[in-house]
Amino acid sequence: METKVTLRKWGNSLGLRIPHQIAQKMGIQENTALIITEKDNQIIIQKAEKLPDLSEILDSIPEDFEYPDDVDDFVRSEPRGREII
Repeated sequence: METKVTLRKWGNSLGLRIPHQIAQKMGIQENTALIITEKDNQIIIQKAEKLPDLSEILDSIPEDFEYPDDVDDFVRSEPRGREII
């Protein structure tokens, strides 16, 4: 899809509006992180890879997960001092 847009002044920078159809197709919403690259006299705009949040990381751990032997004792041990858990 090709669309002509006009740049507008935004502070000391120039602003670019992404047409609704393109934003919707690409899954771009307000506050979506983008990467802008200049290469060979072109401007390339890509969605930044979304980093998973803690709940997504924890949900990705399989139910049959077992700690490796070298950390199993540490993980299963009781506090021995004034540790805050």
